[in-house]
Amino acid sequence: MLSRSLQLAGALLCLSTAAHASDCTGTSTGRVPLNDLGSGMYLGVQGGLYLGGLNSRPSSHEAAGIAIAQSLVPLDTLGLPDPVNGRVVLVSIGMSNATLEFRRFVLKSDSDISRLPSTRAIDCAVGGQAANVIDDPTVAYWDSVATRLRGHGSAPLQAQVVWIKEADAGPSGGFAASSESLAVHLASIMNIIKLKLPNVKLAYFTSRIYAGYATTTLNPEPYAYESGFAVRRVIERQLAGDPALNHDPNVGPVRAPWLSWGPYLWADGLTPRSDGLTWTCSEFQTDGTHPATAAQLKIADSLLVFFQRDVTTAPWYRGGGTVAVGPARTGQGATISASPNPTMGSNTFEVRVASGLAWQLEVIDATGRILHRAAGSGSGAMQRVLWDPSRMGSRVLSPGIYWARLRAGNEQVASRFVRLGSN
Repeated sequence: MLSRSLQLAGALLCLSTAAHASDCTGTSTGRVPLNDLGSGMYLGVQGGLYLGGLNSRPSSHEAAGIAIAQSLVPLDTLGLPDPVNGRVVLVSIGMSNATLEFRRFVLKSDSDISRLPSTRAIDCAVGGQAANVIDDPTVAYWDSVATRLRGHGSAPLQAQVVWIKEADAGPSGGFAASSESLAVHLASIMNIIKLKLPNVKLAYFTSRIYAGYATTTLNPEPYAYESGFAVRRVIERQLAGDPALNHDPNVGPVRAPWLSWGPYLWADGLTPRSDGLTWTCSEFQTDGTHPATAAQLKIADSLLVFFQRDVTTAPWYRGGGTVAVGPARTGQGATISASPNPTMGSNTFEVRVASGLAWQLEVIDATGRILHRAAGSGSGAMQRVLWDPSRMGSRVLSPGIYWARLRAGNEQVASRFVRLGSN
């Protein structure tokens, strides 16, 4: 049960929503979404989701995210590896918009046949819990996160991935001051996540959606738009090596998860983004700030596609497939897949490597043990490698998740597969 303070915050939010009506004349602000702004400028600051006006992660940061993603294994409620009954838990952190949207995603994820059975999404966002409220580890919100997890048969030590959508309630001041204030709050929240959910290793931000129809001071434009710059600022600080946001144990104390953009969802009202995204007044509740059912479903769909397809989410969300781990080199294009998947017996690994390029294949269990090695030379065509665990002598393989890792030249790719029985 949520604390009385959380219940009161939600009740006040509902009253605020009911007391205002949307301004459906606010169909555009004239601002350019960050992903379309690119190298262009907004009030002296360059666009893009990442450094240099780019919308793609720096290659080294992406490689680090992929390596973390491939290292995730199902955990029990004590945070210990449990490939049979454990889970990889994805939680939401945030405010009212976040819980409205993530609840829809949870329903879609629960029925998603591509999702690994061990992956579970749990909504831990709560109405009224803005960034300038939850940036304190002692507030009731963090107790509610633990309570919500336990209510779903999980626990704080089982969470490994976070989706976060936040904003400051009632922001004020100019662009520089308000965006920096939000960035400070978001960075603090990352530290608190690592404190309260210590096994979380990956965190994905989603932007505020359009607020041009808003008629309250909760989080109107231009603050909804400008919050995207605050998110980027936090990610940039991690990329720049800020010790307070370090995610790499090889560098120093781990203070935060690995940070990245998830779906960026701000679009300028009825003005189509380059990918066609728009926000109509009818997609919002009566305050013009909170998403109505249509917008909730649109956002849930974007989250589902992201977690299914992104190279740093697919390994633990849906498994299988081929995931590039290093910087790809033109002409190599190494790939590997495992079949059947899942399996109760032997596996056949289909390998494709450029002609004449030496390759090495390793089969790895959830603890990192190398169970099998094979090597060869690429032909440019598909090559098949059979692995029969029954020939491993006295070593017994438990049901669970395994990886086939292929190294070729400057590339490393991996395919995740599931064993359903012991050999």
